Amino acid sequence: MKYINQRDKLKNIKFNKDNFYVLIDFDRTITESKSFSAWRVLYYSEFLGKDFKEQYMDIHIKTEPDKNATNEVKEKAFEQRFKEFMNLLKECHISKDILEKSVKKTNLKLREGAKEFFKQMYNNHIPVIIISSSIKNVIEEYLKQNDAYYDNMYIYANYYDMDGIKEHYITNVTPYNKNKIEFSEKIKKIIKDKPYILLLGDLTDDVNMVSKEKLNHTVTIGFLDGDIEANLEKYNKTFDIVLTNQASFQEVLEILDF
Repeated sequence: MKYINQRDKLKNIKFNKDNFYVLIDFDRTITESKSFSAWRVLYYSEFLGKDFKEQYMDIHIKTEPDKNATNEVKEKAFEQRFKEFMNLLKECHISKDILEKSVKKTNLKLREGAKEFFKQMYNNHIPVIIISSSIKNVIEEYLKQNDAYYDNMYIYANYYDMDGIKEHYITNVTPYNKNKIEFSEKIKKIIKDKPYILLLGDLTDDVNMVSKEKLNHTVTIGFLDGDIEANLEKYNKTFDIVLTNQASFQEVLEILDF
């Protein structure tokens, strides 16, 4: 089902292929709601052994913030978690071969219509910026293996450098700091003359991918797939459009309608 909020804003924003770019979350937005996170791809693959799984879970439990903690406290907890996860990957000597095998084995599944959506964005030269607190290596490899990766796509996520050229890893994205991401000069130049943004996510915190100052020029779409009755009011207050019940990207393309 589709819930339309902020109708006045939606009437004032008219998308065409030249005037907007996409900001989008990965886990359970690009992928189906029943998929686990991209972080868990390596965990469930079994290729890194039992010790890796035990240490991974120890880190997860140790860094789990209280649900009533402030976002600042949660952000610091997740920063520590991802740093320790990356150190663990270094100790386990993660390789490109293991990464590729793990992604092939994963249960990750693209949300229906996602491939068609990305292809249309590519055909119309619309930049797609993925901002995720998961691991970039997995996201990029998964999209490539599923023929859903194009050169108009840019991924901002936690990254592990398997070539060892610079630092072994870069961890700078949590669910609570997505609006603090500093885009590269290349991307700034690409989106400079695009006044509008299409933002898609599955959590209300995903709205923070855009600054409050830009919200009036952003159409926000939220996928709500679980506990709909309990969460619908919150999602309707947060997103301009809420799509429920495993909605597909076909509905997003219909909203764009250009």
